[in-house]
Amino acid sequence: MADHEKPIPAQPQLDLSRRQFMARSAATVAGAAVSSYGFAWGDLAYGQQVSGPPVEFNVAIRPDWTQGWFGMINQEKGFWKKYLPAGSNVTFSHPIQGGIVTSELIANKSVIGHNGDAPGLIATFQRERVDIRAVGIIGSSPSGYATFQVLVRKDAPEFANSKEALKWMDGKKVATPKGSASDRFFQDVLKREGVKPAEYLNLAIGVITTSLRNGTIDGACTWDPQGAAVSTIAGEGIARVVATGYPWNERDFGTMIARKDFMDAKPEIMKAWLKSEIEAQIWYCDPRNHDEVIAIAQKYVKGLSRQALWFSLAGLIPEPYYGGPIRDEKLFVWNDDIRAVQAKVVEYLAANKVIPSSTLLPGAVDDSLAREAMKEMGVSSPLVTLKAVPLDKGYPLLGNKDRIEDYVALFS
Repeated sequence: MADHEKPIPAQPQLDLSRRQFMARSAATVAGAAVSSYGFAWGDLAYGQQVSGPPVEFNVAIRPDWTQGWFGMINQEKGFWKKYLPAGSNVTFSHPIQGGIVTSELIANKSVIGHNGDAPGLIATFQRERVDIRAVGIIGSSPSGYATFQVLVRKDAPEFANSKEALKWMDGKKVATPKGSASDRFFQDVLKREGVKPAEYLNLAIGVITTSLRNGTIDGACTWDPQGAAVSTIAGEGIARVVATGYPWNERDFGTMIARKDFMDAKPEIMKAWLKSEIEAQIWYCDPRNHDEVIAIAQKYVKGLSRQALWFSLAGLIPEPYYGGPIRDEKLFVWNDDIRAVQAKVVEYLAANKVIPSSTLLPGAVDDSLAREAMKEMGVSSPLVTLKAVPLDKGYPLLGNKDRIEDYVALFS
C-alpha cells in the first residue's frame, strides 16, 4: 500500500461535559463530519460570555488565504458576540500578506492578527517597537496544501512527479510574494533540489496571476485560494499545480498573533476572543456548512469561481502531483509537529538574516490562554481535521440538500 493510500489516523476522543457531549458526540471527528442530528453550535458558548463593560478593538484577518478563512466566518457569523461582553464591538481589516498584518499590530490599528508561519514568528522579534506574541495556531496541513502551492505555466511540459517539475524551473523565471511562508518554502525546496532560477521575483499574488496569464513568468509559489483559482484542475486554467509540501514532508501552519499589552490588560477578553475562534474553526470545517462557507467566501474573495473556492477548501490534488489526504488540521495550540516546523522556520529566517537569531525571544510563543480557552470549552487539539476530497466527487454535491448525507460521508 502506498503511503498516500493509508487510512487517516483517528483523532483522540474528546473529554466533554454532558452538555458539550450532546453537541459534539454526533461528529465523525476524523473527517469533521456530523450526523443527521446536526451540531448544536450554541452549546459551545453556553456560560462562556464574559461579563463587564463592553470592549472595542480591531482584528486583522486573511480572507485571501484559505487556511485563515475561519476569520471571515467569525466576522460574518458574529460568533465573538457570544463570548465578549454585551455591547462590545469588533471591527475587521483584511490585509493580503502576513507582513501587513504585523504592521497593523505595530501601528496599534489591530491588536490581534492572523499570519503565516514565517511572518508570525518574524513579528515576535519586533520588541524594540512593540511586544507581539504568537498565541494560537490558525491551521496546519501536513503537506502544506494551504500555503505551499507550486505552479507552472499551463504549457509547461508534463512531468512525472513534483520533484521533476521543480527541476524544470532551473534557469527559468519564477515568483512569489517575498517574506511570506510560501517564499520561505519555495526558496528552501529549490535549494534542496539544486535548482537555480534565472530570476526569483517578488510579486504580489494578483500580479502572479496576471504574469502566469500572459506568460511573463514560468512558475510561482503562492497560497490557496489563488493556487486553485488559476489551476487547470478547478480554476481559470492558466497554470498547473505541480507540488505542495508533500514530496518533501513539509507541513505548513499559520499563527495567531496578539499585542502583549492588550493580552496583559485584558486577559479575559483575549481568552473570550480565542473561544470565538475555536467555534469559528469548528464551524468552518463542518461539511454541513461548506455551502455557506463558499457563499461567504464569494463576498470576501472577489473574482474567483465557486468551484475554485471549494477546491481550495476541500479539494484533493491528484497524481502525479499528489497533495496528501488532509486539507487542514485545526490544532489551535502548539504540538511537537508544529514545534519541529517552527524550529526549521526560525533557523531559515536567521540564516537569511531576516531575524537576528535562531533562538526565539523569551515568551515569543504563548498559547497558555488558548489552552485555557479549550479547557473551559471542553475541547482538545486537534479541534477538527478536514479531509481532502476529489473534485469530481465532492463539488457536484455541494449545496445539494437532497444529498447532504452523501456529501458529509465523503469526509468521514
